[in-house]
Amino acid sequence: MRHTSTGVDVLTESNATIEARLLVNALRPRYPLDVVWLAGEILGKPVELDQEYFPDNICALILDKPEYPSVHICTNLNRPYTSRRFSIVHELAHIYLGHTGDISFIESEEDPVLHTEADGFATETLTPKHRILTLAHKYREPLAMIHQVLRGYDVSLEMTCRRLVELGIYNGTFSCCNENETFFTYNSPGFAINIETIDLIPKIKRGCLVTRKETIRGMPVNCYFKRFQSGNFLIVFIEQETVTSFTERRSLSMKQA
Repeated sequence: MRHTSTGVDVLTESNATIEARLLVNALRPRYPLDVVWLAGEILGKPVELDQEYFPDNICALILDKPEYPSVHICTNLNRPYTSRRFSIVHELAHIYLGHTGDISFIESEEDPVLHTEADGFATETLTPKHRILTLAHKYREPLAMIHQVLRGYDVSLEMTCRRLVELGIYNGTFSCCNENETFFTYNSPGFAINIETIDLIPKIKRGCLVTRKETIRGMPVNCYFKRFQSGNFLIVFIEQETVTSFTERRSLSMKQA
C-alpha cells in the first residue's frame, strides 16, 4: 500500500501481477482465455488436458519431463469449471515465475507467499486490469458489469466481485449468501456493511432482481438484490455518486493500469 499526494491509499501491485500483464501484452490472447493454448505458449510443448475426479483439496497438476513429447495437465472434475480454469493458470504461474520450494497441488500445503503470487498472476491473466477497466466505462450498473465479466471471461461470480472491488471500480459491498450461510463478502476500503441477517433481503422470486435506494449508517447507497435459480442471493450495496465522480475514479484507475 502506498499513500498518494491526493491522500488516497493505492494498493501497489506485485511483481507477479506485473509479469502477468507483460505476458498478456506480448501474447495478445483472445478472451475468454484458452488456458490450454496459454499452457502451450508458456511451456513450449503440445498440451493434453486430462480431467479426473480427485479429492476436493487437489486443484490441478502439470506433469512434464524433458523426455515427454507433450505436457499433461490434470484438473479436478469435483471442482467447478471456472475453478479448474483458474487452477490451471495458477499452476502455470509457478512455472513461469520460476517458483521453487513448497509448491503443492494441495492448497493447504503450499507456501502462502508463492500461493498468493500465483493467484495474483492467474487473476491478472484471466481478467486483465486494462480490459476490465475499459469494460467498466461502458457498463456503469454493477449487475450489468458482473454479467459482462462472467460472459466474456469465464471466471466465477466470486472472482468477478473480488476483481471489481480490488480494482476500485465501485465503492461498496458484494456478498453472496442464502438463508443459512454466507459464501463470500468483499468490501471496498472504508465501506464495510456486514450482511448479518437475511431480513435485509426482500422477498423476491428466484431469477428476479430488486433495485432500491436506501441510507445505511448515514450513507446513501443503491441496493441490488439478485436471487438465482439455486435460491442463493447476490447482494450489492454501492455508494450513490454523480456521473462525474464515477468517471473520474475510473480515469484515475486507467492511468494507474
